[in-house]
Amino acid sequence: MIKLSISDTHLSMGSRPGRFNPYEDFHDDEALCSFLDYYSSGEFEKENVELILNGDIFDPLAVDLNGLFPERITSSVAVAKMGKCLEGHAEVVAAMRRFLSLPGKSITYNMGNHDLEVAYPAVQQLIRSVVGGPDGAMKLRFRIYEPWYDLPGGVRICHGNQFEALNRVDLKNLFLTKGYSEPILNLPWGSIFLLKVLLPVKQERPHMTLVHPFSRFLALSLVTDTRVAAPATARAAYHFMRTRFVEARRRAASLSETVRIMREEAVVVPDLEVAAAAMLRDNPGLRAVIMGHSHEAKIRRMGNRGVYVNTGTWTKYVSLEIPDFGSHTRLTYAMVDYRGNGQTPYVGLYQWFGPRMPLRELKY
Repeated sequence: MIKLSISDTHLSMGSRPGRFNPYEDFHDDEALCSFLDYYSSGEFEKENVELILNGDIFDPLAVDLNGLFPERITSSVAVAKMGKCLEGHAEVVAAMRRFLSLPGKSITYNMGNHDLEVAYPAVQQLIRSVVGGPDGAMKLRFRIYEPWYDLPGGVRICHGNQFEALNRVDLKNLFLTKGYSEPILNLPWGSIFLLKVLLPVKQERPHMTLVHPFSRFLALSLVTDTRVAAPATARAAYHFMRTRFVEARRRAASLSETVRIMREEAVVVPDLEVAAAAMLRDNPGLRAVIMGHSHEAKIRRMGNRGVYVNTGTWTKYVSLEIPDFGSHTRLTYAMVDYRGNGQTPYVGLYQWFGPRMPLRELKY
């Protein structure tokens, strides 16, 4: 039995040949297809393989409708945006469908913060019909309201956004109804920031959402790219005040959560490693915690407490941190391997290179 966990592929509406789409950050469809085919053929053909899509797999937030990025996302809007994601990456969808069609293969979808649209049953039905097809629909499961996914042998998987106030989702109030003709998604501030501040800038600066840590990048941009960064900062302040105070009651935005956002944003890099260490410390039965969200691939052995793995991203990652400075595209994922170990799996972080040299285990 094998569990594969990937996250943060950010499949948006694709780029047509000869037409650059500044809002699309994923450009490795062929590599993702070969990854899915590799783990469903050869030595894995008869294995039970579960693919865990650990959040931000699709990125409907980055899909425009008639040139606009709507903030009020109803069920019909969510279906339209997800439909464009599925159409924009038809090869990946076909590879997922092939994967699900085979015996012993299944997919579990953990919701992240860029793909909250999957909370709508109509969106789940759309994905099941397109990705699952007539035979694999029941082998595709969605986990919406659960904070994490526990596997046998003490392995816990969660996207990671719930440990960051900026992108934390209120799972008890996922939809807003008061004052609206139909339910809309209760977007976290990070999603509003993306829709109202970052996406309008990506037309001129496509790299805007790829640089980490972003707060440091924005501070530098106020000096090096003032024409773009200054208006973006002003828009950020305006929309923060609007959503956190003016519309606070409608959005169920508490003052304490607003203070947490401001306090955490004062910290340059939210540290998911600290959250993972606390989880391992407070839950003696856990041996491993797997997250995504931060886009920074890493594995940390925490003594006798266990191991923390972050699966990174399948998009370009531009780091301003000295140990990892520069631009990288690392197709990283976690594998939880129960073969020969019973209920005590081996948990590792791997990098995909394609079918000729398919993988390399990473030690950092």
